[in-house]
Amino acid sequence: MTLPNSKMKQETTPSETKGMTENQRQFVRIYYPLDFPKKYLPELVIHYRAYQLLDISETGIRFFVPRMNLLPDDILKGAIKFLDESVIEFSGVVVRRTKDQIALKLIVGIPYSYIASEQVRLRQLEAEGEISLTKK
Repeated sequence: MTLPNSKMKQETTPSETKGMTENQRQFVRIYYPLDFPKKYLPELVIHYRAYQLLDISETGIRFFVPRMNLLPDDILKGAIKFLDESVIEFSGVVVRRTKDQIALKLIVGIPYSYIASEQVRLRQLEAEGEISLTKK
């Protein structure tokens, strides 16, 4: 039974997010550690160069980049090619830059169906003993 005016995803206000920890985000986030086997990673391409994804969600991505001169609010365009050969093109605004990582807030988000498929794929790989999703 569905209640009128109910939403599948609950939106949170800034005051509600103050007490949230890293794992209590508004959107599902998939993490790919730096030591994650490359053959199991989706391919991130920006300006014809490949970069290693660190995490993805419906509204953002974070990736490893040894050198790239970007300022907050710069816009990047690229594509993510998943292992099932599906490709998502994106554009996003730089919201955070550290020594070797860039975080983007996506202008057009990644559909949840891609995030869910990626979760299923990673859980299957873990069940087969190919990867470990637990932190060491």
